[in-house]
Amino acid sequence: MDRNAIIKALELLEREHKADADGGDRLVRAVIRYARTLAPGERQALERHLLALVDAHADGVWPIALATLVRTGNATTGRSLIPMLTASDRSPEWSDAVVLAMMRLGCANALGMCRDYVREELRQHHVSALPMLAWLYRTDVGYALPLAARFFAEALALPTIASRVRPVSADQRARVVDGIRRQMGSQLDGLLASSTATVLDLIDQITELDAEAGRAFAGLLLDHLARPEAPLQYGRRAVDALGEAVRLRRGA
Repeated sequence: MDRNAIIKALELLEREHKADADGGDRLVRAVIRYARTLAPGERQALERHLLALVDAHADGVWPIALATLVRTGNATTGRSLIPMLTASDRSPEWSDAVVLAMMRLGCANALGMCRDYVREELRQHHVSALPMLAWLYRTDVGYALPLAARFFAEALALPTIASRVRPVSADQRARVVDGIRRQMGSQLDGLLASSTATVLDLIDQITELDAEAGRAFAGLLLDHLARPEAPLQYGRRAVDALGEAVRLRRGA
């Protein structure tokens, strides 16, 4: 099968799923099913084509290509993404997604690059870095926790505090808080991949830097645990035990 046949097959799948309103998930699964019908050499050709789509920043297509590569690839796939990050004409969304993909693919060669990228994004208070931070908890929690504590302490502290190194306005804080609230599930999942104690350690580190921020983070976490689906996701006992420990810290 030549490259043109692969292109035609993907274009057909894209047309079939054009009306889907699921963020591309069904299309990604369709591409994966298609890949399983191919011989090994053809699958390699498909992967090369998907990598080319990501590298070209192909409008509307690169997120599907990247999601497929993450679900079907390995560390070697991740290494193929590294040279792409040297280009300067990529959107922040693209860069965030590619770095997260390399982390999810277990690309050890890029660990230092990924850590530096996440650190710089958090330093600039970019909430878009939180999915990467959540994955970093899983791979290097000792490095990730201090980064997270500093970010949340600065982002959630009251803007009237005079000692802030990077003051933010009330409007900026409101936008960041909303972004953190929407990402609280991924943060908790990443922290719990290490241990329940890691969740509490992060709250303690935030509180040490800024007591108000520590209480605010604990409050957002309690809101997340209060969702009706939380006991199904984490288990009733885990939700009750963690919630009690977080409430104690919030009230401290």
